[in-house]
Amino acid sequence: MRLSLLLTLTSLALLAPCAEGQSVKVNWRSRIDFSTYKTYAWKVSPHEQRSFYLPWVRRDVDAILRKQGLTRAAAGERPDLYLSYHFLTQEVMDSTTTSDGFGFGEGDWMGMGGYGGWGMGMGDDMGGGDMMQTEATPRSMGILTLDFADAKKNELIWRGQATEDSVSNSQKGDEKQVLKSVDKMMKQFPPKKK
Repeated sequence: MRLSLLLTLTSLALLAPCAEGQSVKVNWRSRIDFSTYKTYAWKVSPHEQRSFYLPWVRRDVDAILRKQGLTRAAAGERPDLYLSYHFLTQEVMDSTTTSDGFGFGEGDWMGMGGYGGWGMGMGDDMGGGDMMQTEATPRSMGILTLDFADAKKNELIWRGQATEDSVSNSQKGDEKQVLKSVDKMMKQFPPKKK
């Protein structure tokens, strides 16, 4: 009993870092002086124009850039930056296998002679086996990418990418996840000078 409790607690401790649910990566061109950028405009692909994420991404990014002193270029005005975004989802399967812990394992386990398998294993000659069950659960993983390009040079200068382990299944949840992703990415824009 103590062994199975110890193994369960150890497994939970190892899985705890995975439970965060979101990771963010940001990269930029180090030779760029980001203080020279004052205006921006959105340049969104026709595919992304139809996305229901677009209004949330624009709203959240616009609010942060406004606080940073950047302004959206007026119609017909050439901006300093072009902003674009991409959102992809991917269906993934999570599988969990559970055991009743009463199998009669085979062979040596941790150098303890006749003990075998997990839990109550008693060696080769007793026969039997664990009752194992595997359950598969689908989930949608989402990746939100923000790209900032120098409008004059037509060169990508900054990219933020947030990966959400499990996309929400409600509009309110989606809006919260987009805001959280944008906030985390934009904390690194403009990049800090070293």
